[in-house]
Amino acid sequence: MTSALLLALAACGSRGVEYELKLVPIVPANQSPFSGLTRLELVIEPEAGAPTVIEVDQLTGSPLIDGLGELNNVRIAVRGYTGDTLTAFGRSAPLSAADGDSLTVNVLVSETTGFGWTAGLTTQRAYAAAAPDGQGSFYIFGGVEKFNNTPDMLDTIERLDIGAPNTTLTTATLGVTLPEALGGEDGAPYTTRAGLSATLLGGTAADAGKILLFGGIGQYGDAATITSAVALFDPATETFESLESALIPQSEHRVVQNQVGDVLFFGGWTSAASDLIEPTTRVQRYERATRLVSRITGDLPGVGLYGAATSLGADGVLYCGGATWDSEANWSPRDECVLITNAGELVEVAPMPEGRAHHAMVTVGEGLALVTGGLNPAEREYIFGPESRGTDTAWLYDASTDTWTDVGELSTARAWHVAAPLASGGAVIAGGYSQAGLIWQVSAGKAIPCAELYTVEGGLQPVPGDEDCAAGDEVGALPDAVGYPAVAVDPSYGVLLVGGVDTAEAVSTGIALLAAGDAQ
Repeated sequence: MTSALLLALAACGSRGVEYELKLVPIVPANQSPFSGLTRLELVIEPEAGAPTVIEVDQLTGSPLIDGLGELNNVRIAVRGYTGDTLTAFGRSAPLSAADGDSLTVNVLVSETTGFGWTAGLTTQRAYAAAAPDGQGSFYIFGGVEKFNNTPDMLDTIERLDIGAPNTTLTTATLGVTLPEALGGEDGAPYTTRAGLSATLLGGTAADAGKILLFGGIGQYGDAATITSAVALFDPATETFESLESALIPQSEHRVVQNQVGDVLFFGGWTSAASDLIEPTTRVQRYERATRLVSRITGDLPGVGLYGAATSLGADGVLYCGGATWDSEANWSPRDECVLITNAGELVEVAPMPEGRAHHAMVTVGEGLALVTGGLNPAEREYIFGPESRGTDTAWLYDASTDTWTDVGELSTARAWHVAAPLASGGAVIAGGYSQAGLIWQVSAGKAIPCAELYTVEGGLQPVPGDEDCAAGDEVGALPDAVGYPAVAVDPSYGVLLVGGVDTAEAVSTGIALLAAGDAQ
């Protein structure tokens, strides 16, 4: 929806430059970010150099700036304060304004204390992949549209513009599909894909600014369609470039970009020689220098399924937990952890204080990782049985001492949830289920619409306004109660949660954005 406030910025005078730039705030339907503000600012953020801060009259919203000069590929942030606390935030996509221009630009402005809801996806999706483009847009790739005896797989791609949104906050479906891969019983080409990963590549390498897509399964339950395909998606042209395939097909794997820019793919499902689906303990690495995928020497704990991974900065990437099964097909959680150094060496580190699977892990500072929730049943209890409930425990790993510290309890016990880092520090934990289900089911427990925040200083606490949220509620901080939504993080624009599956295994169209705040 569009805000009633129009922010207009005009420049004239000493530099011989005159233009008018109108910023139209678009606000989420569930929020009122301009209500109760005591100060409102526009911040002009150049590619290099110090930003220019302009205080805005909240009634007119129209400052006239003398001598501002032309704008060249700048972003304009909207910052609203209640007292000294930043409570409203938005940031435009990069824009330019020259002498004589008259521009109107939409910008999403939302509350910083909770998730803002958009109009949702055009197509409901689960097991999709999402990634930002770094310029104010997010892309959502593939997934499953609905679960049934033969789940409906997707090959379509949607884009949500945050920096320059449309007035209805709807997504656009691209005219291009996912790249073709070969597989299946007849070896025919397919473009559908779920359980894939998408990673925005940063830095200054030739592939910088492109989104790396890897793996996934083309037809649900068909091992021959688990793919090793690797491709680069260019947001500037919305086209794909296929790269040399990886050594090992992987689906529903974990993916982390390390500090040097390489991308690691952990475990998940792969295809066996007998055309059966089986787990893999392998780790593969996309090397930016060669644009090739190589295998890391060593194996993950257990069978390489249902663990979690996150970057520790200079220390490398941490992977912990997961599940294994014994000869009687009893599943159980693992507590072991391994570290993949930025040089590509796999080393064992201190195990978690308790085993868990389907947990979430996120970096909360250099060398620090927060692990939350997951399934941690009693010894030899069937991990996917109805008595295997989500845990509320949370632990902090410190790479400098190779130790774990208890940091309290989640307000809502959960598994199959997600966690994401916040630009201002700390992390957000969202979604999930209250208990387990069968291996090929998503969950038998109640889905969770609740979200929680973590900071090193303040510990764990519910998102403001979500204090009474509980498993089974239809809405909370999130627009839907779902497990395992796709998550994408852009430090300049925020954390995006997309889709997921509810308690009845219905697939969601929900989209929720937690604004980045004023951290760049």
